[in-house]
Amino acid sequence: MRTPRGKPGATATAKSVEIAARTAHARMTTLPAASPPTPARTLWQAAIDLAVLSATSVTFACVLTAALVSDRLGWTWPSIPYGYARGDVLIHALLASLVVLPALVLVDRLLRLRRPRVWQDLAFVLATLAVIRLGPPDAQVFGTTWTTWEVTTGLFLLQWPIILPLTLAAALLRRLLRGAAGTR
Repeated sequence: MRTPRGKPGATATAKSVEIAARTAHARMTTLPAASPPTPARTLWQAAIDLAVLSATSVTFACVLTAALVSDRLGWTWPSIPYGYARGDVLIHALLASLVVLPALVLVDRLLRLRRPRVWQDLAFVLATLAVIRLGPPDAQVFGTTWTTWEVTTGLFLLQWPIILPLTLAAALLRRLLRGAAGTR
């Protein structure tokens, strides 16, 4: 910066303005430091993730059952007389969610060091897809002759019109719940 000659203090003022502008620019371009994760915060985030994953799994099971039984989207609890009732569906969803939860917590902790929110959301989407595949409904609800590949194809891959919006809604719900709870 060029300053007029002969005015005392003009150079000092110009330099201080330049330093202030650099400092303001540096503040805008750098991210704030991440607060260290506490055990309580990690536990709270895991509880939110567990609830959202379990609810997504149960919702998929009920919507899929309605779609396969009545050829329309709706809500029908999958059941087998004397073998697979509502409680079993809920336990199945909870167990499927518990399988992926440790990996999700680990990825969340590792990625928080650099704070890329998109990667955290992508990890949650993948965890949601794994829970939907592993969770209810049990294939025996729709017959007893299913092979593993038929379950993956017929009850998972071909159900993308149900899975895609449900997965995106789960990711959005997780972000909203974590934002409301004050965690990221």
